[in-house]
Amino acid sequence: MKAQKVFGSATGMMLGIAIARMTPKRFGYWLAARIAQLMAWRRNELFCTLRTNLAHVLPDDIDAQALDAAAERVIYHAGVSYYDLFRVGVDDHIAGRAPIRYDPVEWERTIAALTDGRGTVLVGPHVGNFDLAAQWIAAQGIEIQALSLADPTTGNRAQNWLRRRRGMIVTPISVTALRMAMERLRKGGVVLTGVDRPVSPHDEPVLFFDAPARLPDGHVRLALQTDAWVVAASCVLEPDGCWVLHMAPPLEMERTGKRDADIRHNVRRVLEVIEALIRLAPDQWMMFEPVWEYPARNCPHRVRGMPR
Repeated sequence: MKAQKVFGSATGMMLGIAIARMTPKRFGYWLAARIAQLMAWRRNELFCTLRTNLAHVLPDDIDAQALDAAAERVIYHAGVSYYDLFRVGVDDHIAGRAPIRYDPVEWERTIAALTDGRGTVLVGPHVGNFDLAAQWIAAQGIEIQALSLADPTTGNRAQNWLRRRRGMIVTPISVTALRMAMERLRKGGVVLTGVDRPVSPHDEPVLFFDAPARLPDGHVRLALQTDAWVVAASCVLEPDGCWVLHMAPPLEMERTGKRDADIRHNVRRVLEVIEALIRLAPDQWMMFEPVWEYPARNCPHRVRGMPR
């Protein structure tokens, strides 16, 4: 069996949890740094995809070396994020031991939206440790239905397995799952989904960091049909080793009476907030899939010599 099948499975997740809890944090972070360094040296497809995505987000005048370094830091933060996710359990969230910090004013505003009976679509970019943040919110007594990829890979299925173990309701996108989500929102519940990853070539292009990208609009459709709030959030690693939860003000969907125009308008409004969250920590934007159809930068071949 290939290593990727082992680590991208429920068994692999259990192994990762065991390792994370048995080893000191500095070891996990050191290992993440070494893996990132190796992948940056190999310059494989994943590294080049990250690099291309970042070229759309970072300043236009960034040089190739700085772009390489940013992509390497993304891989490092991905490793650290999984390590801390595995290390922290539900009991840690409930007891306040999870390494999460938040602004009390932001949280008070968010919890008011989550519990006011109107329904909330909770969205976020793939920045930092969004899974850790969602599990922390669930541990505060908020029941969350997470809409996951319709056709999950082995790794995605393992992630969903872990999310269910940590108290979330996970439903791969389907007609049934969307009906469940609409019913939940109409009853004042919370539905979670990502919004910055392309999922279908049939989605209408929308401007994202000033370039057209085929991003999903399901979160806006759900909010428009159920009169729910849309709340965008991210969870960013700070230098002190704590994950900081950022929660934007709740968005109410704006209507003009023209359905298609309303969808396009509100998708762009949500993406403006998502862009701001990504800009807080672009080197933690863990987007491993191509977002834009045309690359912003090429990815030069690796240089000779193994990383030290």
